[in-house]
Amino acid sequence: MILILSYKDYEQGTDPISEWLLYYKYPFRKITIEDLLTSSLTLNSQTGEVIINNLNLTQEINVILYRRFIKEVEFYKGVDLGKISKKINKESNLELKSIIDYMFFLLKDKYWVPNISSFSVNKEQILLEAKNQKLNTPRSIVTTSRKELIEFKKHVGEIIYKPIESFGYYQIGYYTYSSYVTNITNGIIKEFSDIFFPSLFQELIEAEYEIRTFYIDGEFYSSAILRSQKEKDYNVDVKLDFDKIDTDWVTYDLPNPIKRKIIKLMKRIDLITGSIDIIKSTNGKYYFLEVNPVGQYLAPSFLCNYNLPKIIAEWLIKKDRSLSI
Repeated sequence: MILILSYKDYEQGTDPISEWLLYYKYPFRKITIEDLLTSSLTLNSQTGEVIINNLNLTQEINVILYRRFIKEVEFYKGVDLGKISKKINKESNLELKSIIDYMFFLLKDKYWVPNISSFSVNKEQILLEAKNQKLNTPRSIVTTSRKELIEFKKHVGEIIYKPIESFGYYQIGYYTYSSYVTNITNGIIKEFSDIFFPSLFQELIEAEYEIRTFYIDGEFYSSAILRSQKEKDYNVDVKLDFDKIDTDWVTYDLPNPIKRKIIKLMKRIDLITGSIDIIKSTNGKYYFLEVNPVGQYLAPSFLCNYNLPKIIAEWLIKKDRSLSI
């Protein structure tokens, strides 16, 4: 049986996979963090079993697909007690996180996608590993110093800011907001304090086009994002141009030498799957930017007719069956 760990809502990649598992009539169970609070849950330290609603995950589950399961939950919804209410919610979430950590520990011998140690990866660490595999990467720096940032920009030219961890989504009513990669100009740097929050800055690679690659177990499903050749006023973050009428997605086949290096990299960082960002620069070189272990893939899947949810579902079924023998 396959276990899917995901959000209750707003996780666009999970439901299409579940629909294909339903189509194939293959046994699976989806669990959200809210289910841990509303279901019958037992973590038995004597037997090492995890049981939820009478389903023994330890005995029944072979493969676990993890997609953004952990998040903060609002526990206290009574009278607003100010700092006390915040403290109750903070301590309750810490307690829940420890329980989840223990549950994952009891299930550590299952086949996790991605591996437990790779739910989140550090962008700078991955870039160093990519360089070790002879992949081109942008020059970057993590600094708190405006002086150092000025020197870095003088050395590399145009630069961008991006978070080391990830971009979050913020939901307010019916609207969802997100952060994006930002071009850092000299004017913006002038507004910085002499010392600021530790931040990642990176060389801006002039792109002929950008490539989104979904990787799973040695297979590549790549899409080139082609933006208007007439208007060069692109956003530095290609996601802001996704909906433009003159932005096209086309299937793409990475050169075999690049594929071989990426396969070695993925094995090195212990990732069986991930969404990879690559730039084909105007100088003809390919630059590896990052890999997200639980990145989104529905846009290239739909626009390039890859049907990735079906491919992922079939891969999970095949893996689960091989582990059931």
